[in-house]
Amino acid sequence: MKNTIYLIISILVLSCTKKTESKILQKPKEKSLVVVDTLDFLSDSLKFGKKKKNRIDIFKIGLQDSTIIKVFLFEKNKKTWQLKDSLVLNGTRIEDLKTEIKDFNNDNFNDVIFTSGMAGRGGNVVQTLILYSPKDKALKWIKNSESYPNLMYNKKLDCVDALILTGGETTYFLKIKNDSLKEFANVDHRDGNIIAEILDENGKCKEIKRIKNQSQDMKRFINYNPIEERE
Repeated sequence: MKNTIYLIISILVLSCTKKTESKILQKPKEKSLVVVDTLDFLSDSLKFGKKKKNRIDIFKIGLQDSTIIKVFLFEKNKKTWQLKDSLVLNGTRIEDLKTEIKDFNNDNFNDVIFTSGMAGRGGNVVQTLILYSPKDKALKWIKNSESYPNLMYNKKLDCVDALILTGGETTYFLKIKNDSLKEFANVDHRDGNIIAEILDENGKCKEIKRIKNQSQDMKRFINYNPIEERE
């Protein structure tokens, strides 16, 4: 009940705040906004963005015929929290948020990633990555993060990598460019081979290494040149 009351208050606050149009899906008209339930909720004021100076609230909301995720960024002004930015994103009811707060772009400010869906194979967890922008004091939604399941920060290469399960496993190595992830290399394991490729600026692949490997164990890689598995 408390979450539902808090949610209604937050929706009213959001309606009075100017949103970043490039980040926001079209808001449903208030008369058609029927809240069924708050499916999941996270509030953090200790780790995200400027620690203890920012607060992030994330609501996963079940509506009558859809699911949305609302994200609110607050900044502390003396003893009160002021709303600085917000996002409204599509979601699914399948998974909980499973939120993780950590630095994904090595700028010493923690970002947030959460589960927003499930792809065809059960191991492909679809996630939404949102960075904290210290320059703009705003949320930065990485718009194609949902296209790369199982995202992790790769400290060794200072990038983000993803693992996609199909008939085998492919690790994708990705750089954050503006508001998107851009692949620059991958390592594929299937049919008894491990193959590393690099991509040029036009996205054209070039094979740089091929290793025979008959192991049936799932493999995720932390480097492509040389090829190295994650421990």
